[in-house]
Amino acid sequence: MEISITKMSENGQVVIPAEVRKDAGLKPSTKFIVFNEGGNILLKTIKKESLLRDMKLMEAIERSEEQIKQGKFVKAGSSMKDDEIDDLLMN
Repeated sequence: MEISITKMSENGQVVIPAEVRKDAGLKPSTKFIVFNEGGNILLKTIKKESLLRDMKLMEAIERSEEQIKQGKFVKAGSSMKDDEIDDLLMN
């Protein structure tokens, strides 16, 4: 994992440092989805094959966060398999 510091211009532009771009394999014209989660900005590269899955995952996370705020939750046992836990979380 490559870590670097950058800053935002007056126009809201942020440069992704060369070493980070190289480490991530980013090329010019790469497109991103930009998320704001409590002031933490996340850039996620858009890949056609995973875009729909990513959007569904974000919706599921938002639903889960809302349910947690309402005091609703589901317990997963430590003996459960990963796919069983995924089923609990995604439904």
